[in-house]
Amino acid sequence: MGVFVAVIMVVLYIIPALDPTVTPRPPILQSPLFTLHVMSTLLAYASFALAFVLGITYVLLFKEIKAKHLGFFYTRLPSLQTLDVMNARAITIGWLFLTIGVVVGAVWTAQARAIAPDDPNLQAMALNDPKVLFAIFAWAVYSFAVVARRTMGWSGRRTARLSVFGFVIVLLNLLPINYFVTTSHTF
Repeated sequence: MGVFVAVIMVVLYIIPALDPTVTPRPPILQSPLFTLHVMSTLLAYASFALAFVLGITYVLLFKEIKAKHLGFFYTRLPSLQTLDVMNARAITIGWLFLTIGVVVGAVWTAQARAIAPDDPNLQAMALNDPKVLFAIFAWAVYSFAVVARRTMGWSGRRTARLSVFGFVIVLLNLLPINYFVTTSHTF
């Protein structure tokens, strides 16, 4: 995993050199912690997207089996149990990366504030920032999904619906908040 992160960091450093029209990142954003924060958050969101697809697939297949209409989906998809296990793994991996992303982001923000105390974007980063708030809300939903599966025995449709609900929160964070709400995450 460490080698993968190192390769991605080198590639991200080299990309601006390949295209002279790309402006380099500001010095405050060239921290390895910032790169780790962004990469782990993106990996988490990708894992949650997979869990979303698996959750939708589970629900559709469940409805097909319940209606005793074993047609298109039934013959082409894995069993409900396999979909449930895949969904649980995607949620767990995404939760792990989102946890890393949130923690590293908080550490990076504290370090960056010490380096550039006058930067208004850094000063505005707090729990009242919509991006941060929605990321923590998504983390809480997926944390509940992981805990509910392990301690309360949740699986199947409940987990599938939680993965769909959690990804809707992620999409809200990525699309409307990114484009329509001014946040401190605009550098």
